[in-house]
Amino acid sequence: MKALSIGSFDSFWKASLLCTGAVAWALPTWNVVINPYQIFSDKHSIGARYTSSTTNERYLKVEHLVRDARERSPLASGNIVSAINESPDERQKSKHELPNAFIVGSSIMGMIEPSLLEARLPGTRFYNLAFLAAKPDEILATLKGLKHEGVAISNIVYGLEPIAFTDIKSYGPAYQLHPLADESSKQKVLFDYLFASSLSDGFSRLVTVLRGEPSVRYDIEETGRYYLDRYDHEIERDHEAFIHKQFPINPKPSMAPPWIENRFSELKGLVQWLKQEKVNARFYLNPLHPYVANAYGDDRLNEFKQRMAELSGQANLNDCTWLLSDEGVNQRFYDYKHFRDVESGKVLDCGIGFPQSSKRD
Repeated sequence: MKALSIGSFDSFWKASLLCTGAVAWALPTWNVVINPYQIFSDKHSIGARYTSSTTNERYLKVEHLVRDARERSPLASGNIVSAINESPDERQKSKHELPNAFIVGSSIMGMIEPSLLEARLPGTRFYNLAFLAAKPDEILATLKGLKHEGVAISNIVYGLEPIAFTDIKSYGPAYQLHPLADESSKQKVLFDYLFASSLSDGFSRLVTVLRGEPSVRYDIEETGRYYLDRYDHEIERDHEAFIHKQFPINPKPSMAPPWIENRFSELKGLVQWLKQEKVNARFYLNPLHPYVANAYGDDRLNEFKQRMAELSGQANLNDCTWLLSDEGVNQRFYDYKHFRDVESGKVLDCGIGFPQSSKRD
């Protein structure tokens, strides 16, 4: 009986170790195959690249820009060989123009097409570096990291809105900065993503892949912007039905949270660094849906404009708050926070190009 008990215990111990090992490796396998944050290669992952709603823009955009800059460096081995073997005309044809200007800000800025800014600011090559719920300190850390790696930064355009100065900061794997921005180890970051608790985000990604209709698509390796494909398809099918779904009739009024004061200090630090680095920075106030604007009220909106003008150093800061608030306002927005990408040209004309009145009548 004693030998049997020892043998049974030994079998139980081995089975426990086997189960523990299986569970331990199940999470990394899940994170690589489901890849909810799009950090890992798509060779072993399901679904189209960069179509997860939890795609980590903060990490992937920096990774792309730095890799692109290194590959295009004249000192890269492949480029040295090309310089020797190619004629000047061939080199000119194959030359890839790197971005030297960046769109920054929250997801409200994330849908702006860089070519719209390039047309208004000749000589620039823009990349959309905006990301979901971006805060001034994250923008500063990201720009510093890029600058340290030799990425040229001559211009930035930053559309501001009060939401970024009242929303509680979000945390989680989808919001992790690139190691160059937070001075962490890349190996540690990748290890953390292997063992990230991603069950909820992973199931969301899995459902999206099975349905075959992603809600969002990130153009990480080209323009940097994102597209709300599902919304655009719904609008194309029946815009009125989309409006009724997104904007309830007589919604309950809301009140915006109080200011998060350190965000204003963070913006001041960003502006100081931009001046120190001689970066040409343009700021303006983004359009707000009337529902959001009313949640802040006129007094707080005026206070926000005054503080933004002082901190940015732009006394004549262009105010586009009410730009899209005419009779067809709901046709101009995807939801209460995000105006549609087809309105971007009009917004930029107000913000940096051809100022228009955005006051309420």
